Amino acid sequence: AQVDISNCRYLTFYKNKAYVTAYEGFVAVVDTATYKLDAKITVGREPEEMAVVGDRLYVANSGGYTSSNYERTLSVVDLATNKEIKRIDVAINLHRVKADQYGDLYVTSRGNYGDIKSNLYVVDTKTEAVKKKFDIEASNFAIDKDFAYIISTAWSNATMSNVISYSKINVKDETIIPGGFISDGTDKEIVMPYGIAVDPISSGVYITDAKDYVTPGTLYSIDKNGKKKFSVSTGDIPAHLVFYTK
Repeated sequence: AQVDISNCRYLTFYKNKAYVTAYEGFVAVVDTATYKLDAKITVGREPEEMAVVGDRLYVANSGGYTSSNYERTLSVVDLATNKEIKRIDVAINLHRVKADQYGDLYVTSRGNYGDIKSNLYVVDTKTEAVKKKFDIEASNFAIDKDFAYIISTAWSNATMSNVISYSKINVKDETIIPGGFISDGTDKEIVMPYGIAVDPISSGVYITDAKDYVTPGTLYSIDKNGKKKFSVSTGDIPAHLVFYTK
């Protein structure tokens, strides 16, 4: 089956529906049984990632096509009515959004690639307001239990290059853990960290390396102690990972 959605970006699931962001400024609601488009929910400009907490969908609006006027909000959608009910002001050019087990949202801002750097924010879904700014750059991350694992390839228009970093946060007490999550120097092997996921059973971290975006990449497996278990070649621009157990 195929569902045509113009300029689609990310998807997430809730009950028997798939929710897909589209850069035309809406979230498409797709019935996973019939593969029919049930609704289009109007949100902000150029929406990116989403997360579900309770019966609400939180959508990161980027406004990425208009660098002089970026969006800076999360859209809050009531999943019972498929209607946007409010927006939460966070920061410019939002991208990633993921929920922890305590009902908080971790949200990345890409900044403006110049004087405003990328950053990571925590939004409390009970108050629906920003409660913390970490002052660390973040381009992608994964949350597993009490920890968030963050990779950053922060582009600078000034230097025309990326500054790469790795961070780890305790989401229970919202503190940065010194030293990141790679302890054996494997980070020096990775050219362009792109995708990240955590095995929910072993708590091992998997990082994809997109290298130069035109040649085959590499998948790195890092154990829970921060040491490399293995690496393996992939296709071009490895990005997303899913864990499957029988």
